Amino acid sequence: MSEEREIKGPATMPPDAAVTARVLARSFYKELRSRGYGPDHLLAVSSELIGLVTGDLKSDRQDLSRAA
Repeated sequence: MSEEREIKGPATMPPDAAVTARVLARSFYKELRSRGYGPDHLLAVSSELIGLVTGDLKSDRQDLSRAA
């Protein structure tokens, strides 16, 4: 099981990566707002990102199921 994790990456982020993710998200948000994106646009972008992550998670689960 650890081999699959090494291929796909760690299951959790180390604390400094979590801080980096927060800073990146805030920067991305501020950049979009400064360019005139409104709440509806931000929700659409957020939904798209969540969809992409969900797709990755489903793919990871399928890969793990096949390896088991």
